[in-house]
Amino acid sequence: MIRTWLAVPMLALALGTSGCGGGVWANVPQDPGPVAAECRREIERDPQVRRLGGEAGGNAANAENIRQQLLVLLPALYHECMIRAGAIPPGTPQPPPRVTF
Repeated sequence: MIRTWLAVPMLALALGTSGCGGGVWANVPQDPGPVAAECRREIERDPQVRRLGGEAGGNAANAENIRQQLLVLLPALYHECMIRAGAIPPGTPQPPPRVTF
């Protein structure tokens, strides 16, 4: 059973660092401009991201697993969105991930 009262704060915690370029957003480029901002908003609404945020559930080991998944998923979703929006050409490789702690 997912505790919705806990899922919302965990999702906010996971996504709340979007402005500072850290946390799970560390591998998402901090490009300025409206297209990049819209892509970041689209990612926050993505069902898979929201599902992962709801699964953290207060368990530290599970939260670290979710964090690792988001570190891979968020930049991939951002890259796909930027291609769909025409901001980067199709076939452009993703930048290498940054090392995060």
